[in-house]
Amino acid sequence: MGVQRAIARLPLYGPAGLYVDGGRVAMRAKSLAILYYLALEGPTRRATLASLLWPHGSARQNLRVELHELRSRLRRIGLVAFGPGADPLVLPAGVALDPAPSGGGFLEGLEAVSEGFRGWLEAKRAGRDPAGGGLEVEGYGQAWELAQEVVPPFLLIVKGSPTASLRSFAARLAREMDLPLIEGGQGGGLAVRYLPYPQSDAQVREVLAGPRSVWVLATAPFGEDHRPLLELRARWPADRARYLVLRPLPWPEAAAGPLAGLPFAQAAAFYLCSGGEATHLRYLLEAARAGSRAPSLPQQVRAAYQRETRYLSQPARLALERLSVHPGELSQGLVGALGASEHLDELERRGWLRYHGAWSFASEPARRVLYRSLQPGRRARYHGVAADHFAGRAPVAHHFHAMAAGREPGRPPTPEGLPEWARLVWRHERGLEAGFVEPRTRGPSPRNEVFYGPPEVRGAGWGVQQNRFYFVQNGPPFEKSELVFPAAEEPVMLHLEGRGYEENVLGVGLDGARLPLALEAGGKTLARFAPVARELAREDGAVLPLRAFDLWAFVPPGRGFRLIGAAERAVIEFRLKVFRGRTADLHRPRLVRFTA
Repeated sequence: MGVQRAIARLPLYGPAGLYVDGGRVAMRAKSLAILYYLALEGPTRRATLASLLWPHGSARQNLRVELHELRSRLRRIGLVAFGPGADPLVLPAGVALDPAPSGGGFLEGLEAVSEGFRGWLEAKRAGRDPAGGGLEVEGYGQAWELAQEVVPPFLLIVKGSPTASLRSFAARLAREMDLPLIEGGQGGGLAVRYLPYPQSDAQVREVLAGPRSVWVLATAPFGEDHRPLLELRARWPADRARYLVLRPLPWPEAAAGPLAGLPFAQAAAFYLCSGGEATHLRYLLEAARAGSRAPSLPQQVRAAYQRETRYLSQPARLALERLSVHPGELSQGLVGALGASEHLDELERRGWLRYHGAWSFASEPARRVLYRSLQPGRRARYHGVAADHFAGRAPVAHHFHAMAAGREPGRPPTPEGLPEWARLVWRHERGLEAGFVEPRTRGPSPRNEVFYGPPEVRGAGWGVQQNRFYFVQNGPPFEKSELVFPAAEEPVMLHLEGRGYEENVLGVGLDGARLPLALEAGGKTLARFAPVARELAREDGAVLPLRAFDLWAFVPPGRGFRLIGAAERAVIEFRLKVFRGRTADLHRPRLVRFTA
């Protein structure tokens, strides 16, 4: 299908208007509103536009008049649009949005078009960050991938978070495939057709007998597929169907888009709280613009998750709320103490819990929402039950829950089982240990940068963009993930420069078993990056502040190196450069050294 090159642009920022070759096309406000609405929302039925722009019984007639005027204006600049009877209406080929920032506000000057349009405009403004410039929604990358693979007829069963906009995903897929988006099975043309959850038996019959299209059917965020959808899956050809779980926004997209302009630590905290779910993140940013620096619990998010819990039996729902007080893995003993053992089957089957050697919430944002929705008295009582369970078993977990229950346990105990370096760092951060020296963490500025082959990725959480890397972990299961680089035939010098944000789950500080980031070479640890206040050094490797680090390290020939992420909840990003090294570099001052 051919694509016409854009000859007219609609700027998103500054005064709204249609521009050709730098000049503004004279146009009525409602005509301009139609173009912007189609550009941002995709193909739209005439009835929807009419009710949005005219609040009276003559709306459809007024829309026909306005479309005639708009069609004439566009014809003067060489564009053909809106054929007779076309429904839904589609943005004319040759017209494109221009998202470039201009210093102005979002779509200025269209507030007086109509009450309905102003409401839509305000909602759009609330859902965008002025520095972002993109329409960030979960699954946009997946929409692009699918557009390259899918050939109609095709069935997509799509699941997202309770706050995800599955219609927006369908609209993005339609845009990537250069097809109109239609809600429902009406009409006979080729399109991306979206059916919200739950679908009826009649709609399933429409899909089976309907036109040759790409069908996008939403399903429940938690729980099993309902009967009509199962019936459809049983009768639709398996090789022309796919079950899709929408991925959240990757950290780089969120950081460059809706989170742009926020301090790194605040942006990372918002990202972890939302799990990268775009609508959840949008509500958090609304609260931030109102003055809140810490992640809040937006009412819309609370309602969306609580609505889903209503599909559980009441005993299972109450058990799930009790389990939400513990932010880590859920042992069988704790599950029993909180009275949830007999409900595990239902909670796992409905998708709220998962099992990986221990039970945990399938979604950390879901756990946070349920926990923060508890009334203070119930929350303290459940923490008290957990504290009693951990007493004599796990001092750190006991201290965490006792504090949350309003008890006075005094100074937190030193975590048990820490390696020697971690125990000393933990005590040093509390003023209980002295004798550390500053590590030698800065080196020369060599010129001979070399290309180092891409690493092997082992485990989840890592993302790679050329020589920039990021690692995100957001709740259990707590497993180590690694970037493994092969050995070089010559000595090399590594330069790591980055920053990180970590949320310690039990609030007691450094946990040697779940270190946010470590650099190893030849089986030896060169450096650890942890939530410490300043750089510390020991013979068994330097410890650097995770919040900002700048490290040089020497690796002899024949030795590979690896970066290990084992955080509980963290966002870490850094740049890695590799340079040719010399044996003489072993003796340079202020350089972390590794010798065989």
